[in-house]
Amino acid sequence: MTYGEADSYQGAPQVGYQRPDVNESARYAAQHGEDDHGVFSSVLTNMLDRDDDDHKRPMEDHEVTQAADAHDRIYNQGGHEGASSRDMGSAAAMQAFKMFSSSKGSGGGGSSELIGLAMGEAMKLYKSSAGGGGGGGNQAEMLQSAAGMAMKLLASQNGGSSGGSGGLGAVMGLLGQSGKSGGGGGGAASLISKFL
Repeated sequence: MTYGEADSYQGAPQVGYQRPDVNESARYAAQHGEDDHGVFSSVLTNMLDRDDDDHKRPMEDHEVTQAADAHDRIYNQGGHEGASSRDMGSAAAMQAFKMFSSSKGSGGGGSSELIGLAMGEAMKLYKSSAGGGGGGGNQAEMLQSAAGMAMKLLASQNGGSSGGSGGLGAVMGLLGQSGKSGGGGGGAASLISKFL
């Protein structure tokens, strides 16, 4: 880890980053995840107050691939058992993003709703894996991972991809193709239309 790199990130404004409304996100999470508003609020506040800017940056290509793989394994193949808390959180965020995109169309908006949906979805995964003997994982880590991934998805939407190719279009293309033997697409727009 190079400190010069970290310093340059601190000095530069975070493109597309806007601190989410904790109460609003927690309210959406409680509605979707059928759980106590306070749990979501506390986890999100702790995450935002940590001295860690990772969630403010757009997703990089390897993160997109890992999250899409985790989503496919957990949602399409029912593979809770070997999944880490972090993988389950990422998969929940991708599922939330999928639901959010289909309900909103390709227009943006509603960042608090997406973050809340991601945490609520992670809580559902946590409960189903704990109840189904899958171990359940670490609840707080799962919720933080889901919220952090949702924020990175939003940063990718607003500011393009720091890792290079396609940003949000790449995310949607991978999600649309997970579980299928999908071929290559013609850029972000066609990936998005294919996904939606």
